[in-house]
Amino acid sequence: MRKLSLIRNKPLLGGGLFIVLLLIGSILYGLFFDPQEPQKVLLDENNKAVALAPFPPLSKFPLGSDLDGNNLVLNILEGAKFTVGLSILVAFFRMVVSFVGGYILYLLPGSFRRILDGLANALHYAPVTIFTYVLIAPVILSFSWSYDTSTKVIFPMLVLILISVPVLSLYVQNELHLIEEKEFIESAKVMGGSHFQIFRKHMAPFLYPKLFVVFIQQVGQVLIVFAHLGLLNVFIGGSDIRIMEYDYDTGEATIEVFSMSNEWAGLIAQNFQYVSSFPWMVLAPVMAFALTILAVNSIVYGLSHPYTYRKRRKKSIESSTPHLIREDSFHMRG
Repeated sequence: MRKLSLIRNKPLLGGGLFIVLLLIGSILYGLFFDPQEPQKVLLDENNKAVALAPFPPLSKFPLGSDLDGNNLVLNILEGAKFTVGLSILVAFFRMVVSFVGGYILYLLPGSFRRILDGLANALHYAPVTIFTYVLIAPVILSFSWSYDTSTKVIFPMLVLILISVPVLSLYVQNELHLIEEKEFIESAKVMGGSHFQIFRKHMAPFLYPKLFVVFIQQVGQVLIVFAHLGLLNVFIGGSDIRIMEYDYDTGEATIEVFSMSNEWAGLIAQNFQYVSSFPWMVLAPVMAFALTILAVNSIVYGLSHPYTYRKRRKKSIESSTPHLIREDSFHMRG
């Protein structure tokens, strides 16, 4: 019955399939296919040049191409494993660290816990993107020449993980206190169970489904932060800073930042200056972000309303079944 209800849960099934197929396609493309060759000139049947890159959306380039003639569909597919994959990793480790932090808060004395609650509540109103940018920018932008590629990827992920831990730990601690008020927890305490035994056998299983929903929500929030950081030229998958022009009179160099992994925020940022001339170069990765966030929200909705579809089906069956005549509607006349 449970498997059948999941199959009938169309938002959950549709969103999950979209993300799984996107990740599998991105990984398989990186493993088994050679990198695409840029095509700066489009030739006709007579080998005559008919168009120069960037190409608008055509049959050969469904979402268009960039300035170098790279197919944007392949760029998005290649960057999906970094954008979506890293967001899932960040959300997962956020939940793991917050689960431990929430349990520690739950064990603390009430007075000390109230002080930490006030500090954590203040972070609800903090601009996460700005704080993340201030912490990440020195490694990614200002002193990028002194750090290797692995540091440019791992350090931003650590910042993204830790910056949301206080708020999520507070959420876990509050949920534990709500579960503690249940009658079965009181019964377990009367039976002589220790704090850890009660937590492991009774409270944690009750908490896991809620944390899984929060984990999916965090994936969507991390994707949004990725998009914001991309507009600030901070690319989670690694940045490549190039000198495009050098003015010998003034000694100033024109510098542009490129994504090293084709992650979607980088595609948006490095092509944003061409949005008025070649809008498809920005709309393609924006559409990929929008569809993925929509899939994440669809999963959250499906998980938050697991019985809606079962009830709808039951109601439709009842409405299609003819009303039966009850036996007690007949009366024997004496």
